[in-house]
Amino acid sequence: MVHKWWKSYTNWFVKYSNFKAVNNKKGLEYFRDKLFISILLLTFFIGGIAYFPSGYVAITRGELFVLYIDTLAILALVAIVFINKIGFNTKKTIFSYTLFILSFGLLLHLGFKGNGSILLYTTTSLITLYKGRKEGLNWVIVTVVLYLILLAGYYFNLFYFPFYDDYDFDVLAVVTVNNVLFNFILVFSISFLIKQLHNALVKESKLQKELVIKHNKAVLARQKAESSDKLKSAFLANISHEIGTPMYGILGSADFLKELHKNNKESQEYLQLIEENGNKLLGIIEDIVNISKVESGLMTLNNSTFNINSVINNTFNSVTTMAKEKGIQIINNNLISSNEALVHTDKEKLTTVLKHLINNAIKYTEQGTITLKCYYKNFNTIEFSIKDTGIGVPKDKIAAIFKAFYQVDTDQKNALHGAGIGLAIAKAYTEMLGGKMSLENNQENGATFKFTINAQV
Repeated sequence: MVHKWWKSYTNWFVKYSNFKAVNNKKGLEYFRDKLFISILLLTFFIGGIAYFPSGYVAITRGELFVLYIDTLAILALVAIVFINKIGFNTKKTIFSYTLFILSFGLLLHLGFKGNGSILLYTTTSLITLYKGRKEGLNWVIVTVVLYLILLAGYYFNLFYFPFYDDYDFDVLAVVTVNNVLFNFILVFSISFLIKQLHNALVKESKLQKELVIKHNKAVLARQKAESSDKLKSAFLANISHEIGTPMYGILGSADFLKELHKNNKESQEYLQLIEENGNKLLGIIEDIVNISKVESGLMTLNNSTFNINSVINNTFNSVTTMAKEKGIQIINNNLISSNEALVHTDKEKLTTVLKHLINNAIKYTEQGTITLKCYYKNFNTIEFSIKDTGIGVPKDKIAAIFKAFYQVDTDQKNALHGAGIGLAIAKAYTEMLGGKMSLENNQENGATFKFTINAQV
C-alpha cells in the first residue's frame, strides 16, 4: 500500500518535472539524479508534516527564529518541487543551501543540544549521495570554517550566542572537532559505498554484454558444428562452463540481496524470480554438460548400494506438487518389497532418469493421470514404466524421440519450452546402467515409457 503510493508520488513528479525528457545523463550520474528526486520528495513530504507541530511549539515557547527558519526552508522546498523553470542542477544547489542554512541556523540558536548538529550530518551525507564525494567534502570544509568562526568569536569575545554559556572553550573545541571528524567519516564512508555499488553495476553490465556475445557465438558455433558429434560435444561442454560460472555469481548476489532487502516484499518477489529462473538455467546447463560427456565418452558410473524404494519415493514426492498444480493425478505403483529394496548401481543416474521421464510426462499431459510402476522383471533386472494420458508421440516421430535437442511439439504454435535433451540423457543413462529404454505409444491416450536397469547387489 505505502510502496504503491510512494511509486505513484515519485512518478507524478518525474512526469510533472519532465525529468526524463531533459535529463540526458548516463550511468551513475543519472542514478544520482533519480536518488535526488526520492530525497527531495521524501524531505518535502516529511518536512511538510513536521512543520506544523514544530511551528506550534516554536510559537508557544516564543522561539520565533525557529519558526522563521523553518518557514523559509518549507518555502524553498515548495519552490524546488513546483517551479519547473528552475533547472535540475539549480534545484540541487538550492536544496543543499536550504538544508545547510537550516541546520546551521538551528545549531546557532539551540546549540549542540538541539538537532542542528544532527541535521549537519544528514546534510553532508545527502549531498554526498546525490552530488558526489567532492561536493560533500566541500560542504564539510564550509562547516569547518563556520566552526572556526564560532570558536574565534567565543575565544576573542567577538560575538555571543546563548549556547556559549553551556561550554568552556576547551569543551566547545572538542565538540566541534568531533563533529567535523564524524562529518568526514560519513562522507568518505558513503562515497566508498557508492563507488563499490557503481563498480558492481559496471561489472554486471559487462557480464551481461559478455553473456550476449558468448550466446551469439554459441549459436554460430552450433550451426557450424552440426556435422561433427565430437566437435559439438566439446563446444557444449565449454560454453556451458562459461555460462554456469557467472550464473553462480548472479544467484549468489541474488541471495545476498534477499537478505539485504528482506523487509521489501516487492524486492523479494523479483529476487525470487531471479533465483527460480537462474536455477532453471543451471539445470539446462547441467543437462547440456551431461549429454556432451555422454556423447564424448567422458561420463562414468559411480555405483553404490542403496535402498531403491527410498529413491523412488523421494523422486515421486519431488514431482507431486508440480503435478497437482496442473490438476494431474500421479500414482506410485511400486511393487518392490522391502526385502528386495537393496540394489547396487548408480543412484544419481537412476534418480535422473526417473525425474526426466516423470517431468516429461507432466509437461506433455494437460489432464488425466500419470502412473509410475516398478517391479523385478527377473532376479537381476528391475523394470520401470511411466504411463501418461498426454498428447502422445506421432508414429513418424518415435524414431527421433530420443535424439538430443529434439521436441515432439516443435512444429506447434504453442510449443512447450525445454532444451529437448532430457530423453536423450535418460536413454543414455539407462544403457549405462545395463538396461534398455522403449516407448509404447497411443497418440490418443498418451504414451508409456519403459526402461530396465541391472540392479544386482
